[in-house]
Amino acid sequence: MNFSKKEIFLKTIKNIYGIGYLTLFLAGLAFILASLINMYLDNKQSIEYKKTTAKFHGYSKETEYDPIDERYETEYTGYYTFEVNGKTYKASPKYTQGDSDFKKTLKIKYDPTNPNVYIPEGSYYQNILVGLGIWVILIICLRNGYDTEKKALEYYATHRQ
Repeated sequence: MNFSKKEIFLKTIKNIYGIGYLTLFLAGLAFILASLINMYLDNKQSIEYKKTTAKFHGYSKETEYDPIDERYETEYTGYYTFEVNGKTYKASPKYTQGDSDFKKTLKIKYDPTNPNVYIPEGSYYQNILVGLGIWVILIICLRNGYDTEKKALEYYATHRQ
């Protein structure tokens, strides 16, 4: 007995695992879309910006007590400096927080009319890679669930009592 692909897919999705995979799949899609939108907006905003390299200047360390986990958490924030027209500006991009291993240089794009406005280059690519990794794993899981459901349907169709 042959089953249509649509019928097998719908039975797979109705399965409790299928619902979980589909939910995670949509969450991964939202993660990727948010990263792509941020990249697009940053690139659109920085069309007229100039590129430069900021040098690592130092870092600050903050330790706070987390009453929920009942432990101390330490957060590191890196500071970078770059020069425009002989004047030094500071940069402290958010994605350097939480890690004490800072790059010695950081490529940034700055607004020539106001160098205090800057965008780190490539800051959203990590988010896209994470989202794509989640997506690939979930596609494999969905495909596995589809194949399993197809085999189960074929077995029950041929072994009816």
